[in-house]
Amino acid sequence: MLEGGYTELAPPAFMADRVDALWRYVTPSTATPGLHRILPDGCTDLIVRFSDMRSLGRGDEPRVTVVGPMESFALVKEAPGSVSLGIRLKPGWALALLGVSPRELCNLNVPVKDCAPALVALQQRLSACRSLEHAQALLQQEFLRRNASPRHLPKARTAHALQCLQSSSGQVRMSALARELGISERTLHRDILEEAGTAPKLLARVLRFQRALGQLRGGNSALSTVALDCGYSDQAHFTREVRELAGVSPTGLLE
Repeated sequence: MLEGGYTELAPPAFMADRVDALWRYVTPSTATPGLHRILPDGCTDLIVRFSDMRSLGRGDEPRVTVVGPMESFALVKEAPGSVSLGIRLKPGWALALLGVSPRELCNLNVPVKDCAPALVALQQRLSACRSLEHAQALLQQEFLRRNASPRHLPKARTAHALQCLQSSSGQVRMSALARELGISERTLHRDILEEAGTAPKLLARVLRFQRALGQLRGGNSALSTVALDCGYSDQAHFTREVRELAGVSPTGLLE
């Protein structure tokens, strides 16, 4: 019996520049039906959802969707006994590895048949999986193949800009980044919007929020310290940003 909850694995080293994480979410069969809060992270996910673990190996096709980058939180219904497997792509890699525009999928959860027809065959193969481990292996094999020959590589300057944003957790000035790249802020805005699906300033806010969230979950409960370390002007600014992006207060994220 699988333990309920969220499990995350780091990607293989050779995919670490483009895949943020492999993950699994199991809703306990005894859980009361409810809503699960999904927080923005600037990424695009391919998600395989089995409505009931007992359907594995019986020929029932799972629901396979692409979830674009989110500008704010979302509340998603999770049925008891359901299991979701996901591969979370770093900003800038959705077009290369999935063949979808993250800009067109921003804030959307779209079945692969409607946005990435090439993945329908994967969905059909997943229906024959004998176990969750088999499904995870098929999913990783698909990405190994796609990683070997990506359809569209990000522009070099956009990839560099996104790397700067991610490595600094959003604490980089767009004017300075544009000067470093030798382009205008308007061009930088357009490049990141096309490749990552969100505007650079919003992506920076989301990355800063994710860094703060990591500190909170890591045991640093001093909100003023987290706020200053992550680049917020003060604790009040931090609280406002968290409420806007997550829908709850900073302490509410830990409940």
